[in-house]
Amino acid sequence: MAISVLELAQFSGTQALGGDPKAMIEAAANIDEADATQVTFIGSSKYLGKLTSSRAAAVFVPKDTPANSAPASTALLPVDDPEIAFISCLHRLYPRPRPPATRSEQAFVDSSAQVGSGTTIEPFVHIGARARIGKGCHIAAGCHIGEDVVIGDNCVLHPNVVLYYETVLGDEVIIHAGTVIGADGFGYKLRNGRHVKFPQVGNVVIGSQVEIGANTCIDRAALGATRIGEGTKMDNQVHIAHNVQIGNHVLMCGQVGIGGSTIIGDYAVLASQCGVADHVQVGSQALVYAQAGVTKDVAPKDQMMGYPATNRREALHEMAALRKLAGNQKALDELARLLPALQQLLEKAD
Repeated sequence: MAISVLELAQFSGTQALGGDPKAMIEAAANIDEADATQVTFIGSSKYLGKLTSSRAAAVFVPKDTPANSAPASTALLPVDDPEIAFISCLHRLYPRPRPPATRSEQAFVDSSAQVGSGTTIEPFVHIGARARIGKGCHIAAGCHIGEDVVIGDNCVLHPNVVLYYETVLGDEVIIHAGTVIGADGFGYKLRNGRHVKFPQVGNVVIGSQVEIGANTCIDRAALGATRIGEGTKMDNQVHIAHNVQIGNHVLMCGQVGIGGSTIIGDYAVLASQCGVADHVQVGSQALVYAQAGVTKDVAPKDQMMGYPATNRREALHEMAALRKLAGNQKALDELARLLPALQQLLEKAD
């Protein structure tokens, strides 16, 4: 959706400095590639030097940016937070297409299910008995919504999402393709040489404004509920085991794995491919680095790395010590090589 530089400035609550206010912006790009039909941003004053070669129609910049920092053809849009202003602009330029609120004849909706007004149901969707779906939702092709599932308002389920029975979603939840929520947790007891399954009779409860990446799996609780807090965001291919309790506004990057009954505090960040063992607590605002293996509790605001994961400062100290030891090893090898000659000298001296 094209917008003029003047309209964009008004939309962003600022005034354009320089450039052509009538120039039409059709798309967005990064600062190095944006051309005369595009908008971009510079989030920090340390990158303002890039403005001198800018060809963009408009650039969101920090408020204290000098008006003459860019060529005359480029309008500067000074704002408090250029990145957030740019994000708002992206929503304006690239509005999410909203299909008409229709129910495909190729979908199955149980007669006891409730579907809110304005909800779109695409072909080959299956909605089970007593399911309740809120207003303004979009259920894409191939989704399965089991019995007694509850979905809040304005949720989006991309193709082939599976919600097992009794799963609960809050409002404005986004779930990407191929994700499975509510499958049985991995619970077995070894008796008489056999693995006896512990029935997984709980469910999954997901708070509002959660976004879950593609091919992610969140297991139902053995008893009670596996819970995902409000505003939490998960990347692709994350696995959450049964009875995990994840706080509000947590970030979880790709291929993170969380063991059963673990607790993750609010605003924690778990980087790619890290793993957290079962029955562990990760404190609020903690940071777990990529590929770390957490086997014990993590204090709030702590930073962990390595395997087994330790405090980042301790881990870096150990790494430096290992490098130093490797250097000393060369000296030891050289000394060992000289020992026979030294022994011969000592024998001659005797």
